[in-house]
Amino acid sequence: MRTWLGIALGAAIVVGCSASEQRSGFNQEDPAGGAGGISSGGFGTSSSSGGPVDPKECAKAQAVATRPPVDVIVSVDQSGSMSDDIANVKANINKLSDFLQKTGLDYRVVMIGTPGTGSYDICVPPPLGGPSCTSNGNTFRVVNRNVQSSDTLSIIISTLQQTSGAMEWKSFLRPSALKIFIPITDDNSYIKATAFDPDLLTKGQGLFGSATDRRYVFYPITGAAAFPSESTCGSNAVNNGKEYLELAKLTKGRWFPICLKDFAPVFEEIARNVAVTVACELDVPKPAGGGEIDFDRVNVSIAPSNGGASRDVLQDASKPCDGGADGWQYNTDRTKIRLCGAACDGVRADVGTKVTVEFGCQTRVK
Repeated sequence: MRTWLGIALGAAIVVGCSASEQRSGFNQEDPAGGAGGISSGGFGTSSSSGGPVDPKECAKAQAVATRPPVDVIVSVDQSGSMSDDIANVKANINKLSDFLQKTGLDYRVVMIGTPGTGSYDICVPPPLGGPSCTSNGNTFRVVNRNVQSSDTLSIIISTLQQTSGAMEWKSFLRPSALKIFIPITDDNSYIKATAFDPDLLTKGQGLFGSATDRRYVFYPITGAAAFPSESTCGSNAVNNGKEYLELAKLTKGRWFPICLKDFAPVFEEIARNVAVTVACELDVPKPAGGGEIDFDRVNVSIAPSNGGASRDVLQDASKPCDGGADGWQYNTDRTKIRLCGAACDGVRADVGTKVTVEFGCQTRVK
């Protein structure tokens, strides 16, 4: 297994600047005299005039910023054509939690399906599951709802609205967590992806993000061949599961063929993709000692895990990350710092990369 599974990002906060500063900012040392422009104030605006603040004017203090947690929602079709696939899930579902644990992520798993030991029941054994196919503390939640061929998306929405009992799972989700859906079925959904997405966003009340900033990703195991092919994977699949593929495309996920005899590599690949997804997103830490953050005095640097010298990452708010930005930028509400382009590629590829977020000196921009 590749060592990316242990990606660990550290972030250090730097607070304070000169005695005249009224707000906390990020301090960026610049032994070489600085590069790039200086932020002019407004979010998404910049100017190339001026030079960096003298690093000697900025006092340092350190704290750790964390990657967002991950909540995984697995649903398993329990119809008559799924007995072999259900056995495959039982045999390998703990591999998913093993791989997630190796990433160092804070994760939870929800399993939607009727629990039990029969051929069409879902039983998740320890260490992920509890004894006798039950839930397991704050790590694993069983949702006792039978799932049939084409009703997975419908059941996700209906059980999400439960407020108590064996089918309730909304309270198990964490507002800050990235949500990962893994529907496992050899059939399609009778609910269209275009109807499911707005319904989930509305009924989730912010848990799954918004239409402009979704906080969920689909990784279906369905009747399609290996990503990115959309053809049916084999004779034992009813169809390719088109609506699940559409949700994967919408949320920048991918799909996996249910025709595989061993789901262990699938769960490993899903865990890897989850780790990569959150590797380039850091919560903006609170300044040590409190105070208001000056978002125009934030800088970012990264250092390789081999102890090499750190390098500055310049802010690039000229376009979205997905649109070709190469640097770092805030999310919409400035609660997170996102690495884009080459900086993100480097963090994803290098285990133990240290990302340092610095308060105090004028933001350097591309």
